[in-house]
Amino acid sequence: MVADDASTDGTPDLVQALADRDPRVVIVRAPANEGPSAARNRALRAARGEWLTFLDADDRLLPGAVPALMGAAASTGALAVVGQRIWTDGIDTWVSAAYDRPDIRRPGRKSLVRNPGLLYYASATGKLFHRSCTEGLWFEGRVLGDQPWTIRALLRAGDRIEVIGDVVYEWSRPRPGNEFASITAAKHGSARLAAEAARVAVLALAQVAEEAGRTIPDAGDRHGLVVAYLDRLVASDLAGPVARALARRDDGTDELFAAVDGFLGAAPAVVLDDSRAVVPHVLRPPIERWWRLRPEPRAAAWTMLHRCLARNPALEKELRRGLLTRATLRIADPRDGRVPRGRAHVALTLASLAREPVRICRGALRRVRRRLAGNRVR
Repeated sequence: MVADDASTDGTPDLVQALADRDPRVVIVRAPANEGPSAARNRALRAARGEWLTFLDADDRLLPGAVPALMGAAASTGALAVVGQRIWTDGIDTWVSAAYDRPDIRRPGRKSLVRNPGLLYYASATGKLFHRSCTEGLWFEGRVLGDQPWTIRALLRAGDRIEVIGDVVYEWSRPRPGNEFASITAAKHGSARLAAEAARVAVLALAQVAEEAGRTIPDAGDRHGLVVAYLDRLVASDLAGPVARALARRDDGTDELFAAVDGFLGAAPAVVLDDSRAVVPHVLRPPIERWWRLRPEPRAAAWTMLHRCLARNPALEKELRRGLLTRATLRIADPRDGRVPRGRAHVALTLASLAREPVRICRGALRRVRRRLAGNRVR
């Protein structure tokens, strides 16, 4: 099944030629470009098979991928099979640090409750799903559209998820400056598109929480799963855009902070209180890069901080860790809601400047590590 999203590169003619020779090949066409979620939904409506797997146009299923996935399903009785995925920029291949987790990389029988690290492999690709796990599920949005679909399908699979060691999927991640830009790359390059991801994350978290309520009997396990997914959204989908927007002084930074504020406001208080990712990844960074913020993003960041602490006072203790942060927040108290001016603004600016040499050194070290890791195929 090929879902053509109104492509202009000759893909429909090529697929149609294959379909004319092989009745197993079916093409479904969109009248206009509608994005990946709409294309996947169109394919889902037309699909008739017992098992489903996905391949995006800019990626590659490696030789032997389908037999490996189907073989594991047949031999283990799994309802979902998770294969290994590698990243490529056309030259190097690698495994990202966020993905390099035992729950993902170690083969064996898994469930999301016992192995929440699987949440960091939340794309629909590189996996095989039994149709019974996907009934009534649809993709939504141009960004993050496959996360709730995938997680809900895996929740329905329960403890019948089989992780295999075979590398089945090659995910394209263009180098900076490459003329080709995927939606993922565009999200990384635009605070405004990242803001759209934050708005979609509100619905994604709600959908996963609802599915967990139906599929996980134990209340403690349900809570833990939702907290783990919130932390995954923050650490993997919001933290990077926030850091890049601060570093680049992106024009859409204030919009991004407002969208993150909306996401945090929509999260259940009991879930947010137990989060380990919100403070270090989205609340503390604007304070630590205060000197780089223009007036509009500064106001949006402070509003986000004030509202979050007002709704969830338990986060304040975590926020005030560190002598320098604690001292500056005594002068610029986020609890009164007013954007820091005068002495408070000066204190935050000087404190953030004092951190800059350490940040530069740490950033250089991370870049060296990534470069070394990028030259290794795992």
